[in-house]
Amino acid sequence: MNNRVATDVWYRNPANLKLLAVVLLVFIGIFLECIVHYRYGISTVYTHFYYLIVVIAGLWYGRKAIWIALFFGTLHIDVSWLAQGTFPFDALIRALMLIIVAGLIGTVVEQMKKYQDRVLVQNYELKLVNVQLDASQQAFVVANKKLKLLSSITRHDIRNQLTALLAYIELSKITVQDPELKKIIDKEEIAANNILHQIEFTKTYEDIGVKTPQWQNVAQQLSHLSAPLEQAGVQISVSTGDLQVYADPLLEKVFENLIDNSLRHGEHVHTIEVRYEKRDTGLVLMYKDDGAGVPDKDKQKIFEKGFGKNTGLGLFLTREILSITGLSIRECGLFGSGVLFEILVPDGSFQFG
Repeated sequence: MNNRVATDVWYRNPANLKLLAVVLLVFIGIFLECIVHYRYGISTVYTHFYYLIVVIAGLWYGRKAIWIALFFGTLHIDVSWLAQGTFPFDALIRALMLIIVAGLIGTVVEQMKKYQDRVLVQNYELKLVNVQLDASQQAFVVANKKLKLLSSITRHDIRNQLTALLAYIELSKITVQDPELKKIIDKEEIAANNILHQIEFTKTYEDIGVKTPQWQNVAQQLSHLSAPLEQAGVQISVSTGDLQVYADPLLEKVFENLIDNSLRHGEHVHTIEVRYEKRDTGLVLMYKDDGAGVPDKDKQKIFEKGFGKNTGLGLFLTREILSITGLSIRECGLFGSGVLFEILVPDGSFQFG
């Protein structure tokens, strides 16, 4: 029983089967040399069989096939010498060709095996790196969840305290009669509201880049923001058709901030227009109002964090949201004639339909 198992294992081993095949081919080659060449005097055609042996040995054992080529080359020369009685130069040439073929095939195969081994090592190293990256990603996800939970709890607590503070400020405004104290209370209320806006900003900023960017219809995003414009008596004209932009899901917040900027700082805004133009660099989405506009010296500063009369976070947040998918924004309106925000959408980030 054990002998049978050992035999089955021996035949199932590819290395053993290769060795057996080479040995059989070598014996066939010796048979051809001794019978076909020496006995029947045929010295040319059968030697092509040697190339088959050398090629197979070269593919399996690399440059070790040269020894087989030397063996058959020497055997062929010796048999030819015995058969002809003189030194066979033609047999010498065949032997040299056999050795050259074995050397070339063996060298190529060994180089390929080395390259394959390097690839296997690199793949193994890449797998280790991927494992480490997966572990790091999992750790990052867990840490991010904890941070978001902590910031959410903190925001909730601060918002509750601010709500209570604003309620007490409102009571103070009712009960206090001194004009000077009322001015101080008004400043306190402004400061508390600014803190509230900053807390809301941290929530929005935390969500930037968290969700996968997606195709969004510009007109539909703007249609969700009509309520504050109607209350302020501002008309909006949207001429974007079925234009879609590939952007962060917070794209609606971009338009919300632009509208809020018009209502807060436009002074006398009556109309807002949103349209687009195709240019060589892509597509430009234009937001224009008829308000006061932005002074030339402030056109770059308005996108900086903290710049402005209030919290100075709206336009900064707008630029950050757009930059996630490679969109950019600039203000290029004429001061005194309203703002003109141009959002550059590169090729590949817009489509129609």
